[in-house]
Amino acid sequence: MGSSKSPVPYPTMQSPSEKRLGVHSYMGQWPIYSLAWSARCDRKARLAIGSFLEDYSNKVELVQFNIETSDFATDSRLIFDHPYAPTNLMFFPSEDTTNPDLIATSGDYLRLWEINDDHIKLKTLFNGNKSSEFSAAITSFDWADFDVNRVATCSVDSTCVVWDVEKETVDTQLVAHDKAVYDISWGGYNVFGSVSGDGSLRIFDLRDKERSTIIYENPIQDCPLLRVEWNKCDPRFVATVGMDSNRVVILDIRYPTTPLMELSRHKGSVNAISWAPSIGRQICSVGDDSRALIWDVVGRGLRSENGYEVEPELWYSTSMSVINQVRWCPLELEWIAVASTNKLQLLKNGDDCRSLAGLAFMFSASILLQILACALYNNWWPMLSALMYVIVPMPCLFFGGGSTRFLTSRDGGGWIDAAKFMTGASAVGSIAIPIILRHADMIETSAMFIEFTSFFIFVCTVMCFHRASLEDDW
Repeated sequence: MGSSKSPVPYPTMQSPSEKRLGVHSYMGQWPIYSLAWSARCDRKARLAIGSFLEDYSNKVELVQFNIETSDFATDSRLIFDHPYAPTNLMFFPSEDTTNPDLIATSGDYLRLWEINDDHIKLKTLFNGNKSSEFSAAITSFDWADFDVNRVATCSVDSTCVVWDVEKETVDTQLVAHDKAVYDISWGGYNVFGSVSGDGSLRIFDLRDKERSTIIYENPIQDCPLLRVEWNKCDPRFVATVGMDSNRVVILDIRYPTTPLMELSRHKGSVNAISWAPSIGRQICSVGDDSRALIWDVVGRGLRSENGYEVEPELWYSTSMSVINQVRWCPLELEWIAVASTNKLQLLKNGDDCRSLAGLAFMFSASILLQILACALYNNWWPMLSALMYVIVPMPCLFFGGGSTRFLTSRDGGGWIDAAKFMTGASAVGSIAIPIILRHADMIETSAMFIEFTSFFIFVCTVMCFHRASLEDDW
């Protein structure tokens, strides 16, 4: 769709930010609602964030994240005014750098903006009703990556419109629902799904514009569906979320009306969802409970209505207010962006794997020393200390949610107090047992020192795990 020029680096202007293990935060100048990742290979970690202000004048800002240094850079020239709060943002959905550098926004209209090195300018305003000075608000849109000339929008006037970007004209306009349409998502060439205030998820095929298929209806009467996200890598699966619901409904379009599973571990309303690009096996959901949950849902071969409660693979919790938006990076799959109030946070879900591998190695080393002491002296009494090592992780896993934070908290209660007692008893036992065994001549002195070395390594493991649990919210 045109020629390209080599990207000019952003000015080295450091923005207000916070760094934690696996979590990088950027403080915006305004409350953030909409966000998007760039798909261009030369701008892999560029994001756009849209403000949420009650005024007519709102803002869209481009932010560049440096993956190597974990720093954010901004350029005041790459902030532009936007009428009303942008309901959605999307960059040109192509990795090819020969394509123009564009970003689309929605609000009162669908707009296309051209990004230059030192400024951003409006390229196209899409208006399908030029005879009227009023337009129905556009609630969302989806830019097709399989055909970059197609953008599908949805509106409060119950219609869905497919635009031809190159011709800047309406390709198709459909009365899609009985009430306002809140979200839309492409599921393949000529196929898209939409959700509405009428509580239904409908699928449309542009080859037959007179019909639509209702594949799901909210079981709560008169309760809207607010979000729909089609799995672009595996189009059999669609995810949707209802208003004020803590559940993410996963549907297999081959078996309509009956959900494949419902993900219900959020403690508040779910606000946004995003499938993992390129793989399509995982989905991330965020909500009012200030948590981002990653679910492994495709290929499980289970249905949640069979009594099996699906658990998230990973979760991120923050002390901030509700998380409003989530987007999975299309090029760097380990990065996920979430937005809450005026804070943009980038979550990296790969760091924890290396940390856990190191902790597992240290834990294994402490156990191997126990086994070494037993083998050298043909005596299995030293393994009593190993039992103490097993007691310590149990409270962390079952009572602390995989974290040792509860050990230093002032919180009490039956189970927490019991967990603290078990942890303390195991630490004392790990020291006392080798001394008692040596005093009773049941082990050699050298075996006792091996035991103490093992205990020292284990203490280091626990301290590292505790520090990681304080610094890493994953």
